[in-house]
Amino acid sequence: MRNLTLLASCAWLACGCATSTGPFAAVPVTSVTPKPAVKADIEAKVGNWKTVVYANRRPTADVIYYGLADWRDATLAAKAAGSQEISMVFVFDGPALPLMLNDSAYDRVMGTKAGNPWKSLIADLQKGGASIEACGSRMSELGVGNADLLPGVKVDNDGWTRVLELQAKGYGLFQT
Repeated sequence: MRNLTLLASCAWLACGCATSTGPFAAVPVTSVTPKPAVKADIEAKVGNWKTVVYANRRPTADVIYYGLADWRDATLAAKAAGSQEISMVFVFDGPALPLMLNDSAYDRVMGTKAGNPWKSLIADLQKGGASIEACGSRMSELGVGNADLLPGVKVDNDGWTRVLELQAKGYGLFQT
């Protein structure tokens, strides 16, 4: 039952339902007392988890930040639930690519002066074992190079082609 609870939490977090813009944003979080009895008919288990997250939306807190934080938390919950192998690849492309930039490049591309506000979250994902990739084609369009990326970010030649390659290798696709 513990694994089911943790996996249900993973699914809830990964779907982005916990964000302020999710479908249940207006539903208040309450605790029912006494708690109703729940018996699972299906005991979901994740032995090997292979997911590619294609991030190509505009970098706003609601769309990207919470989605990435949800994946970070879902990965931790899956590990706690006994997942044997977790392989997560985040491919950043399009308007989401600036999240991969170091402070000076982020400021130059985004027209800000405070640096990249998402760099610590990207570092958390990397510490959790996720591979972080940036689309080389989009980098060229933005006028940034490898030296402009956060530490540990890899460059692929084309983000969407990389996603297709990973799907062919058995990775499930999640797009944010």
